[in-house]
Amino acid sequence: MISLPFYVSNFMSFFVKRARIRHKLRGSVNCFLYRPLIKRFIKKTFGADVKTVKHVRQHTMGRCVCVADDKYFIKIFRNMSKKRLKNFEFLNNYIAKKLSVNIPIVYIARNNHMYATEKIFGHGIYDFDKEFVLKHEEKILAQADKIIQELQSIDVHKIPDAERFCIALESTSKKIRPEVITKDSVLAHFDLNVRNFLFDDDMNICGLIDFDSMAITNDKDKDKEIFMKYWNRYKEKK
Repeated sequence: MISLPFYVSNFMSFFVKRARIRHKLRGSVNCFLYRPLIKRFIKKTFGADVKTVKHVRQHTMGRCVCVADDKYFIKIFRNMSKKRLKNFEFLNNYIAKKLSVNIPIVYIARNNHMYATEKIFGHGIYDFDKEFVLKHEEKILAQADKIIQELQSIDVHKIPDAERFCIALESTSKKIRPEVITKDSVLAHFDLNVRNFLFDDDMNICGLIDFDSMAITNDKDKDKEIFMKYWNRYKEKK
């Protein structure tokens, strides 16, 4: 039953030609249909009575992001297994105190394929004027590199049952999938889109979100490559 809203929203959006409108329709329908489950989940997890639930983003056909009372973010999945969600919850919260930037603590719903986090301080890069951002390019690149180094400095051999985090999601084929953890293995975020960084008013990185794809890899350069790809795309976008 948890996937039923996704099937309904995907069927409704099938008749819409424009991709942006399709995603918006899917997200709005999913947000509406999941609203009762979201309200119960937030009430049970945070003890808060939710008044508003708004759609934020629909990721293709299988993931939907909502925000409750502009305080709690909820990500809902159609196909992600409960086992993988629990692994993600453990690994995300394990590293939360090991980085110099804020990482939202993850809470997994017991009976539904969704998780919730509290909103953390910071502005998205698109909240700023592009010219202002590019004036701080050197500063931003240095901070991003520091975060990558901090993530890689975490000793993966001390993570309990770390082998389970070597297996990548089937949908992210670019990940390296080592059969065993070696001395060169490191943690990688694997989704260092500029949208996933949060900044203060002086363009200091104060938060990092969206660790869904985090895994152990032997490719130490992958996070840097991903970040630079998105950074260059941001610079080139008019």
